[in-house]
This record gives sequence, C-alpha cells and structure tokens, in this order.
Amino acid sequence: MTVLQACELAGEEIPRFCYHERLSIAGNCRMCLVEMEKSPKPIASCAMPAADGMKIKTNTPFVDKARKSVMEFLLANHPLDCPVCDQGGECDLQDQSLFYG
Repeated sequence: MTVLQACELAGEEIPRFCYHERLSIAGNCRMCLVEMEKSPKPIASCAMPAADGMKIKTNTPFVDKARKSVMEFLLANHPLDCPVCDQGGECDLQDQSLFYG
C-alpha cells in the first residue's frame, strides 16, 4: 500500500494526474506531493510505500507551495483555453488549476 492509498483510506484526498490503481506506478506528475516527517523535500505519495509510524502531512504551506510549483510547470506548455479539446469541460488539469491558482 502506498502513502497515497493510506491517506485516501483515512479520508484525505490527494490530487494526482498519473496515478491509477490498476497501472504501474509512474510518479511523473508530482501533484501527489506530501510532507513526510524528517524528509527535507516533499515526497510523491503515489510512489512511497506506507509504513507503520509514518507521519504525513497533506495540507501545509510547504505542500501547497510545492503543488503550485508543479501546476505552474504543467501549465507552461498546456494552455487552459481548450475549445477543441476532447475532454470538453471534464479536465482534471483545469479543475486542479482552478483550485491551486
């Protein structure tokens, strides 16, 4: 079980684009970053195995700043004005960009 899965079982929703429970773990998008005690950098929760005693924070200024930076990077080459996009208003990228600014 990953940190992402454990957090979701505990009722914490963590944003992500590349994670799917039926696919191998890629850890590419970095939207699932969380803060782990004693780690100097945020970790990708989809790729980190959960362990007893882990202390994870999912909603801190440190995590929010990291996710906003990831979102800026993702949007650098992906405009949100999508009139011809097949997603037609059902776009996770648009939804999360509205949330994270």
